[in-house]
Amino acid sequence: MWKKAYWLIKEVGPVSLFSLAVYRLGIKSGYYHWLTPIGGKKLSHLPPLRADVFILPDPIKLSEWNHLRGEDGIAEAEEILAGKVRLFGGAPQPLNLKPPHPNRHWSVLREQGVEGDIKQIWEPARLGWAFPLGRAYRLTGDERYARCFWIYWEQFLENNPVNGGENWLSAQEVALRLMALAFAVQVFETSPWFNKERKRNVAESIVHHARRIEVTLLYARAQNNNHLLSEAVGLLLAAYLLPDWEEARRWRQTGWKWFKWAIEHQIEADGEYIQHSTNYHRLMLTLALIAHRIARLEGIPLTQGIREKLRLASAWLQGVMDETSGQALNLGHHDGAHLLPLGGHSEDFRPILQASTAAFTGERALPGGGWDELAHWFGLDLSRLPQQISQPALGGVRRLGDVTEWASLRAKKFTNRPAHADQLQVELWRHGVRLVSDAGTYAYNLPPPWQNGLALAELHNAPVFNRQQPMLRAGKFLWLNWDQAQFVEKKAVENEIVCAERYGYRRLGVQQQRRLEWVQRGCWKVTDRLLPLHPRLTSGQVSLHWLLQDGKWKPEDNGILMDYGEFQVRVSLNSQPSFTLEFKVVRAGQVLKGKPEEGLDTLLGWFSPTYLVRQPAISLWIQADVHLPVELQTDFEICAR
Repeated sequence: MWKKAYWLIKEVGPVSLFSLAVYRLGIKSGYYHWLTPIGGKKLSHLPPLRADVFILPDPIKLSEWNHLRGEDGIAEAEEILAGKVRLFGGAPQPLNLKPPHPNRHWSVLREQGVEGDIKQIWEPARLGWAFPLGRAYRLTGDERYARCFWIYWEQFLENNPVNGGENWLSAQEVALRLMALAFAVQVFETSPWFNKERKRNVAESIVHHARRIEVTLLYARAQNNNHLLSEAVGLLLAAYLLPDWEEARRWRQTGWKWFKWAIEHQIEADGEYIQHSTNYHRLMLTLALIAHRIARLEGIPLTQGIREKLRLASAWLQGVMDETSGQALNLGHHDGAHLLPLGGHSEDFRPILQASTAAFTGERALPGGGWDELAHWFGLDLSRLPQQISQPALGGVRRLGDVTEWASLRAKKFTNRPAHADQLQVELWRHGVRLVSDAGTYAYNLPPPWQNGLALAELHNAPVFNRQQPMLRAGKFLWLNWDQAQFVEKKAVENEIVCAERYGYRRLGVQQQRRLEWVQRGCWKVTDRLLPLHPRLTSGQVSLHWLLQDGKWKPEDNGILMDYGEFQVRVSLNSQPSFTLEFKVVRAGQVLKGKPEEGLDTLLGWFSPTYLVRQPAISLWIQADVHLPVELQTDFEICAR
């Protein structure tokens, strides 16, 4: 208990802990219940709405972008007309806007108080389905799409009274809903279905949303993550949409204050976002683009310091993205957030990279393509911008190889809370295919082991000593006594070898070193050394996991051969000095070779590309009782057939 308290104060900080305590006092005392009554306070004399946040593309351009991406521009909208929605970019499922407890005040509800995962309730209420409907309306002018949005919007209002139910529980969810609403107001502005009565209820709703955000901004400040950034931009947007409303000036001031603070404090010196997550990095850049657009519309450009932070963040994203596929390293938490799905599917990071690079550097990150669409919606003229020449210099990730074949090594000196126990994680790509990858997230709130279980060290592609976590896990999202790592530059050979050290197991008397080497095209070598820090430590158990792309497989004497049709991947392992290596192969939680182990096996053999989606993969699990020092070598050989 005292150890946990010590690390909480040291690493989370007394200011955040105090803010969180004040927020919880507001909940328990009933203060927030009194301040935000169910139904909200009565409003009158609402001013007219603005509807010019985005630049609406003409149907011809939309058709061109759809063609370049090989997409049908109205298929998803037709699914929504039929009552189905693709939550988190997954398969279609019924669109349900009614929460379990619509008549209970948000302050008495808890995220754990619902059956299943509360994000299944929150996601449809973010109104993300407005975007495919809006695009289809721009393409066709078909009033069915406008009518569909307004019918669902009124269902939301009916089933989610102001401040009542799960969809008012999180102020961040409220803020993200505002952004989709701003889009719908503009894209459906000319539709006869957007009548005077609906304009009024939208204006009323914007006021209630902004008030809900403002009341608990203290909680977002305590979290110091994308909650704060989302809520700041939500207030900016509400103030912009209703500029003549009496509270708009205060919302604008508060929004800009915390937006600027968040950008300055949440983007690290190497451009990596504070949450150490590729998907939350995209969310941050999307929110920054909205703020950038509002700043331009209001004639108040972002400061050079803010733009420089966002330039670094855009460059960081480019460094972890595979340009062939548009996918990126599956680093950290992935909750499926895809705030503005305009320009590509949820796993394509090219739209946000192109738009953010254009906005914050005045250059194009990529050649033209279907991913240019998002930039257009923000009024960014890509045709006038030069192609970017410089390559990003990453901090917590290094990559070797080229565009068609590359690998990465993770080594981060944390100054903010880690997301996953993923130090020394290696991923390997070939022609846009993940051959070796991070498992992802899958779920935060399902029954065990699916409560962020994939964040554990055993599920990453790095050695684990004596089956111990390299950090103190103090909660579903909280690690303490951080596992630090650094690159050892003096041992690196540019684009051929990169080396790093990890310190999380020093408390057990062990130091880890990892070297990633690009031997030649199709040949990669990973060397792990475990060194004793004092003479008395002579032995222990080392385990190593490699998560491989699903495919046909067959065991070999010292590894596994994966067959992907056009090519094969041979994974071979040995140790120096030589020890007996126990091999296990797991696919989709089922042990196919080796000794079963209750608990861990359930989590092995899965890859989660987005939230609540998991796909079979092949886990190669290696375990050995060793004497230290020991060296494990893993060779990856990619062979064309």
